[in-house]
Amino acid sequence: MAIAVACAVGAAGFRDGVLAAVNHSGDSDSTGAITGNLLGALTGTGQLPADWLDELEIREVVERLAADAVLELRGEPPRDDSGAASGDWFDRYPGW
Repeated sequence: MAIAVACAVGAAGFRDGVLAAVNHSGDSDSTGAITGNLLGALTGTGQLPADWLDELEIREVVERLAADAVLELRGEPPRDDSGAASGDWFDRYPGW
């Protein structure tokens, strides 16, 4: 965690921070993931390198999950007239 925070705080940008995190000699995949999450929360998606996004598999699914997570965490998922989560929400996430 300390290495991830150091990489995020010392980064000149998203790419630099994540590259520093994944190229150290320790548990670099976990450190890179944590650094990416910290920088993403700090800077938003606008700082993600376009060439990385271009190669992202199932990008549409990842973007939908991220957008829905924001809605859910803010308490704003789609609702029907009764105030319950709407049907399309349950279609996407049937276990909820």
